[in-house]
Amino acid sequence: MEKYLESVEEKIICRKSVINQLYSLIGYSDEPMPCSIFVYGHIATGKSLVVETMLSYLKYNVTIINCIEHANSKHIFDYILSDLSLNVTNSKMNTKLQLKCDNIIDFIINLKEVSLKDSRPIVIVFDKCEKLRDMNASLLPAFSRLKELSNVNVCVIFISGIVWEKFHAKIGIYEPIKVHFPQYNRNEFAEILLSFKTCDYEELFYKNYLNLFLSVFFRFCRDLNELRYMAKINFSKYIQPIETDKSKKVDSAILWRNISAVFKANLEVIYLRVSSDDFVKNNQFSKEIESTTKLALSFELPYYAKYMLIASYLASYNPAKEDKHLFVKEKTKKKIKATIKKKTAKLSTQCGPYNFPVSRMLAIFCAILDEKVDINANLLAQIPSMCQLGLLTVVGNYNLDEPKLKCCVSYDFILVIAKTVGFSIQNYIYDMH
Repeated sequence: MEKYLESVEEKIICRKSVINQLYSLIGYSDEPMPCSIFVYGHIATGKSLVVETMLSYLKYNVTIINCIEHANSKHIFDYILSDLSLNVTNSKMNTKLQLKCDNIIDFIINLKEVSLKDSRPIVIVFDKCEKLRDMNASLLPAFSRLKELSNVNVCVIFISGIVWEKFHAKIGIYEPIKVHFPQYNRNEFAEILLSFKTCDYEELFYKNYLNLFLSVFFRFCRDLNELRYMAKINFSKYIQPIETDKSKKVDSAILWRNISAVFKANLEVIYLRVSSDDFVKNNQFSKEIESTTKLALSFELPYYAKYMLIASYLASYNPAKEDKHLFVKEKTKKKIKATIKKKTAKLSTQCGPYNFPVSRMLAIFCAILDEKVDINANLLAQIPSMCQLGLLTVVGNYNLDEPKLKCCVSYDFILVIAKTVGFSIQNYIYDMH
């Protein structure tokens, strides 16, 4: 364990106690694995990072499942078996594992065959495991006692942001070993944020900045990801007086007076992944944009629903014939005629929104996402939800084969939505090319 701690001391900070606890449970391959472990804690407390890093170091036969990405238990069974069998070299075994696994009995039979071909301990990790509650009622109890059912040296690790008491099951569930990842305190936040320092200023100077930063933001936000982002974008404002006059570097009072108003303004947009500068016009807040921002923030859309709304906006305001040029990675060179037409013709953003078929919107949705997403019923259910919210509207009769929709949001609205997911929508609007 000492070797492991030395190997990760720079990558994982302030998590020594939970690392020791977790390593004592699964770190010794010559000992039987526990049936199941429940890892829980607040968002951005290092749960997934610690588990994945430790399993990578231990070299077990491991599969990690993000439960959000799977619609049902059948998808989960197939994914686990294909992932665990990657290192199995027997061709017959591989052929058998590629067959569809319809239920837990078939899954256990195939899992036994994987263990016969690979003697390493098996670890199955369910990230965002609270989503399992929405699937088959017997799925969570079965995985919680998978070692007992299969007689295989397997451990199932559940990772969640909620407590175990909210995982209600009527029968058969096995009580897992609980490992709690506590929230970071202020000193730990300062130490972690210091490790992300990329500027040329010395460490002591950046520590002083972080103390000022956390004195304002720590009371209102405990999300490491958000604090890391805000610390980075506010530092450029903090050092502005120094850039003009180097002698002000030692005058902390001047630096504080310069940054305090910026901190206060940025507190209002901390979870938007933007800064107050994005809404400033002629050194004053634009009231129209500020109200649009609050309206956009009030719609608590899921991650993929935001991308779907962005895709619908692009489908409404981009000409359909330009989709290949805008969204295909190997873009063809555009003719000069298109530029001439653009100057004389009215802009699409002024004429729109135009209606579009759902198939076109889904094609744009898949093109703008960096990851492969399975278009399933859960994903398509976001469309009627957004129609009820007034973000989309159905045009004409609702044809089940090919319904046509229209996007009802403004550019300022979709710009805020795009910034929350880190998407540059300007690069995909035809009028801005």
